[in-house]
Amino acid sequence: MPMKKNENPFAIYAKVSQIAFVILGPLLFFIVGGYYVVKHFELPQWVMGVCVALGIVFMIGGAVSYLAQLIKTYEKSDKPAPKAFTSSKKDNDYYDDYSNR
Repeated sequence: MPMKKNENPFAIYAKVSQIAFVILGPLLFFIVGGYYVVKHFELPQWVMGVCVALGIVFMIGGAVSYLAQLIKTYEKSDKPAPKAFTSSKKDNDYYDDYSNR
């Protein structure tokens, strides 16, 4: 029996392992960037604290957003899938062909 898209273990592992990059990426970016800016422009040390705080804020925001996306992707729902909307060309005035009368 073939696996569904959401049940492929490699796909699940790939999506879940990305959470490390979502968490570490912004934090490292702001720490390294803050260190560079403080040393290069000889700014006060509180600027580094602001950069670390911004890194934590972006880290939490990215992690929450990514986890919400994962939950939405893999949650099991008892609701039936919505039916596709289809329309006949005869239902629209735009397609009326008066030359056949």
